[in-house]
Amino acid sequence: MHNSAPHPPCTKCGDDTTHVFLPSPPSSPEPRSTRPSTPPPPSPGPPPPPDLPRLNEQLLRVSDGLLLRASRHLIAPTPQGRILLALFRKAVNTFRAMQLLKGEHLIEESWVLLRVLLENHIDILYLLENDTTALTQRWADASILDKLKYLREVDFYDGTTLQNMVNRQEWKNLETEIRSRYSEKDFRALRKHGYSGISVQQRAEHVGMANHYQNLYRIASRSVHKFDPSETQLMDYLQHTDAADDLLASRRTALESAQNELLARLSIVFSQLTTDLVTQAELCSLGFNGSAPPGQ
Repeated sequence: MHNSAPHPPCTKCGDDTTHVFLPSPPSSPEPRSTRPSTPPPPSPGPPPPPDLPRLNEQLLRVSDGLLLRASRHLIAPTPQGRILLALFRKAVNTFRAMQLLKGEHLIEESWVLLRVLLENHIDILYLLENDTTALTQRWADASILDKLKYLREVDFYDGTTLQNMVNRQEWKNLETEIRSRYSEKDFRALRKHGYSGISVQQRAEHVGMANHYQNLYRIASRSVHKFDPSETQLMDYLQHTDAADDLLASRRTALESAQNELLARLSIVFSQLTTDLVTQAELCSLGFNGSAPPGQ
């Protein structure tokens, strides 16, 4: 194509005109594939919740083995070890009793034992986080004072063969010895609250379990001293049947989770205290990472 526009001379046209170079037409785009693209893999999402009833059965088996091996450890025959192992044994047996009660659908009675399990948990941590040797002496003194309280109240065995097993005067002499080790204020606290001299709530706060005390101990105490209205037909009477079913299902889940957490943490503590690598491996296989149970 030619025109008179000032373009460079074209040698093929004898330099008479200029040659306009037109750009080549755009090439046709390549046809797109009709094959559907592969969708991205779905995100994994949160892990499924653990099967707590089954996990609790497995945890009990592991804790039984730990208790057996701990009873053969070097700390077992020491005064400190005797108290710690007695508390851990009570925790394991309380957990076992809760499993039996739940098998009979006795949920409120299981909550009663949850209070026992929680108090054992608090006491073990309190002993380990403070001067265990000094607290062992206080534990022995508090136990003697508690026994004296019992001896002052009962006399049914007087005049029987059991009378020779207890010498009241000897126990009274022990009380005098114990009193000499403490100030009057500390002695009254020891006699009232036991080895620590402070209440369960204060011990719970000391070991960082104030929320457990508020959310578990208080609820369980209601089942100890009277009854839980939600476990009766009171909700049916008030025509809140659906709400009652939801509440009970929630409380059963909370019970399973709470007992799992308490025994699992104690098992972790004792496996570390006794350097029980077998138990540590078993707990790891169940999903316990050394600080908290799975799902917590």
